[in-house]
Amino acid sequence: MFVLQQPAGKRARLSKWYLLGDDKHYTPCDVPLLTKESIDATLPANATALDYLKLYVTDEIIDLVVKQTNTYADQYIASHPIKPHSSVQNWVKTDPEEIFTFLGLCILMGIAYKPRIPMYWSTDAIFHSDIFSTVMSRDRFLLLLRFLHFADNTTVNASDPNRDKLWKLRQFTELVRERCKKVYTPGRDLCVDESLLLFKGRLGFKQYIKSKRARFGIKFFQLCTRSGIFLDFLIYSGDMSKELKMDGDFLISERIPITLIQPYLNKGHRLFLDNFYTSTRLAEFLLEQNTTMVGTVRPNRRNFPADLVATSVDRGESKFALSENGILAVKFRAKQDKANKKPKIVYLLSTAHKDEIAASSKPDKDGNPVLKPTCVLEYNKSMGGVDLMDQQLDSLLVIRKSYKWYKKVFFRVIMQCMLSAHKLMQLNGGQQDFLKFLHDAVTQLLTFAPRLHRHTSAPDSIARLTGRNHFPSKRKYEGTGTDRAAKSKKCRVCSARGRRTPKGAAVETTWVCEVCPSVPGLCLETGCFRDYHTKFDYSQ
Repeated sequence: MFVLQQPAGKRARLSKWYLLGDDKHYTPCDVPLLTKESIDATLPANATALDYLKLYVTDEIIDLVVKQTNTYADQYIASHPIKPHSSVQNWVKTDPEEIFTFLGLCILMGIAYKPRIPMYWSTDAIFHSDIFSTVMSRDRFLLLLRFLHFADNTTVNASDPNRDKLWKLRQFTELVRERCKKVYTPGRDLCVDESLLLFKGRLGFKQYIKSKRARFGIKFFQLCTRSGIFLDFLIYSGDMSKELKMDGDFLISERIPITLIQPYLNKGHRLFLDNFYTSTRLAEFLLEQNTTMVGTVRPNRRNFPADLVATSVDRGESKFALSENGILAVKFRAKQDKANKKPKIVYLLSTAHKDEIAASSKPDKDGNPVLKPTCVLEYNKSMGGVDLMDQQLDSLLVIRKSYKWYKKVFFRVIMQCMLSAHKLMQLNGGQQDFLKFLHDAVTQLLTFAPRLHRHTSAPDSIARLTGRNHFPSKRKYEGTGTDRAAKSKKCRVCSARGRRTPKGAAVETTWVCEVCPSVPGLCLETGCFRDYHTKFDYSQ
């Protein structure tokens, strides 16, 4: 808990403001960054997409899903009469390998979207997707989706008005939040913004935000980098006073960014906010914690300089005011007015910028440079991290309308972890785009399916289906003299398919794949080499 400069319950003293002109300028104090952007977790050499994903979605999280899914299924079967022909009669306990496979199928459904889940297992030639039926049966997938759970229902009284509204997800979200803080040390610029997960069902803390694309749904408060790497989040559930830090004189809107950025205070970061959070009191507090702030602000906020609000500005003109505590207030009017011909005026607070203007990257229609305050230019570059994350995930329809609200939140958080894992791979020099990263991650997730381990070793399950360096090569002789090994090797695909020579012996070949860990023998003339590297189940 932080120590306030004034007693709890009393408002801070109002600061004095001074308008800046041509003869008065301001240079903020230097707040150096004390950390360096880095990945803090240990990764294996030649880390794969799944290795990066497991930085966030750890075995502990998967074990939680396995445990609570099995518990809920047992509770449901014990408390409900099951019809003789119900698929629930076939329920068996799940395990981590199956949950990994289940997640891979769910993500793949978002990439290759079909309007109804059973269509992925359709035998119709138009809708048929071989991979789904190969990896998992339709009924098993629907059972896992039905019983997917993250908390024990018997531990909470659902009718208690004082219960934690997020109890169905609390343990899962806390595990993810903990991983986000441990995996990655961010660079200088951070931002806090809200995101809305579409949900129109009955829910006590459902929100309506007119400016968001979803409009109705579950609101997230998120902290991320300017590139969209996930650092922390809070889910709005009504009364959040117990969950937020800094009780006392701070407003809820001020306590949200303080709570999210708490692990990164006193390290020289620069925080970008929108006008829902920004206030002079928050700027003063963060500056005391060696953290600068840049944010748009509402002109009617307490202690915002009234003289600056009353000052008239022409198109493209900026005015500045400075508080005695070192906070710069900016009033800027854009060259283009709003659609209703009203002036487009932006107010900002900054503790990190001088009262300077600079040319933006885009000239006007006549080719002349467009001048804006430097804090406005920096804000436009660094504030869009959460919106960028939303844009990249909106095209993936992993979250379906029929899901319960807590399942929607689960898949949303998983996809945000997936996107952050991709960005960490890029930070380490990876060149692949997000879609290719998803392809590789899904490929590796699906190799956990028990159906695929009947004829293939675990290392080969991943290696044979990924990479571009699988080429046939002749097997070399090994040893010398009488110990010299035979040149031929049993074909793995022929063995899996039960093929034999006319004399009843195993089919052998001199062709192998040296890239696969086990260097399997694979016939070329019968297509075994191709099938081994393209089919999940090559035994058929």
